[in-house]
Amino acid sequence: MRERRAAHARPLPPSADRLRARQAEFDASNEDLSWRYRSRRTGEGSPALGLGTVTLIVILGVATLVIGGNLLVSAAGQLADAFDDALAHVSSAAPATPAPSGATLDTPILSDPENGGFTNQSIVAISGSVPGAVAGKTGYKVRVYAMGGDGSRRQVAEVEIGATTRFTTGAVALVEGRNSFAASIISPAGEGQPSPIVVYTLDTQAPPLEVVSPADGSRHSTTTVAITGRTDAGSTVTVRNRNAPGGGLANKIVGEDGNFSITVALVAGSNTIDLTATDRAGNSTTSQLELKRDYGKLAAHLAASPAKFAASATTTLKLSVRATSEDGSLLAGATVVYTVTVEGLGPIISPELTTDVQGAADWQVTISGAAPGVGAVGVLITTPDGDQVVATVRLTTT
Repeated sequence: MRERRAAHARPLPPSADRLRARQAEFDASNEDLSWRYRSRRTGEGSPALGLGTVTLIVILGVATLVIGGNLLVSAAGQLADAFDDALAHVSSAAPATPAPSGATLDTPILSDPENGGFTNQSIVAISGSVPGAVAGKTGYKVRVYAMGGDGSRRQVAEVEIGATTRFTTGAVALVEGRNSFAASIISPAGEGQPSPIVVYTLDTQAPPLEVVSPADGSRHSTTTVAITGRTDAGSTVTVRNRNAPGGGLANKIVGEDGNFSITVALVAGSNTIDLTATDRAGNSTTSQLELKRDYGKLAAHLAASPAKFAASATTTLKLSVRATSEDGSLLAGATVVYTVTVEGLGPIISPELTTDVQGAADWQVTISGAAPGVGAVGVLITTPDGDQVVATVRLTTT
């Protein structure tokens, strides 16, 4: 009976020894965990190794970024070069690529006409240039318009754009007066903006040429003369003396008032003066003047020394003359011839002499074998243009 009861007895509570064993196991586990997770001090070997590892990782990371960045830049440069090569290949291709809808098209530039646009030719060729982006492409044209004063326009030429940026139209007719032109590019996408306007001025009328002074056929004693007159503004007036050395050429561009004054050289005698007025369009008008350079009323101041001498003696006669014009200026370059008449002797004639810059010409002659009586010395002065003057003085032999 007791044995059966023992079989059904409840378990005994844990003994003190078993509790102490579990506590020892728990304490061992906590000590192990606290060693693993406690803070490291640099003085110990293992913590220093951890810091060096971290530093090495940082350095390797920075180096990786630098090397990667350089590789990325190099790759980008190679990619850009490849893109440029592809773009150049596309740009040189002949077929045109239509501009996107609504895109702004480049405009051509018309060349400035020569001579400020003034011309006397009723037909001209208009030239200009286009942007390089459209050169050599198909489907692109330059269209040229004549522009009206009211803003209207009229097509006068159309040119296919070739392999270069330059273009020239065929013959374009001008009307008398001002002609304004503009151009635009026609592409598969439509028509671009008009170019700046250039102007051609057609002028087929010869300019007037009025000489105010001097009068045709007038006489002048000076070495130069001023020719004044009127013509179209901007014209060039040319004056030429046919008789002057080298042609005596002079020219002047006329101002806005149309008046001109040009000085031309005169030579002794006749002067044929040719005048030409040429306007900016190239039309010209000619005129002619006949002018004469002389010395007005000439005077000869003659002296003989001695004027009285013994007929039986041998005498040296000294003669001098001073030639002047009407205004008293000295006459240079005139021809002088003396004639001496003495009683008992035939006329004695000098060689041709020429007055110097003082208008003077001197001569002397020896008189021998004369008879008593009254004689004379005469002088003939001839200017370069043929005018003459005569002077005489009396001689007496005793």
